[in-house]
Amino acid sequence: MKAELILKVVIPPLVIFAILVALTIGKVISGWSMYILWILGFVVANLLVTKVTAKWSYQQRKQKRLQETKKDNENE
Repeated sequence: MKAELILKVVIPPLVIFAILVALTIGKVISGWSMYILWILGFVVANLLVTKVTAKWSYQQRKQKRLQETKKDNENE
């Protein structure tokens, strides 16, 4: 994995959870709102990471197919 991809995977969840931790420690959120915001934070972070990794995986497969197609065309 490239460093750029790793940053795209690591930074959004890190920011989301840093904000949630700060709000929880500062007692801005508590009770049910804290539970709901933490669950939403996990869901959003998971969706962001899944989106980035799926896009990367799709591009890798596409490049592999193109290389195989080029090889087949050269062999003919």
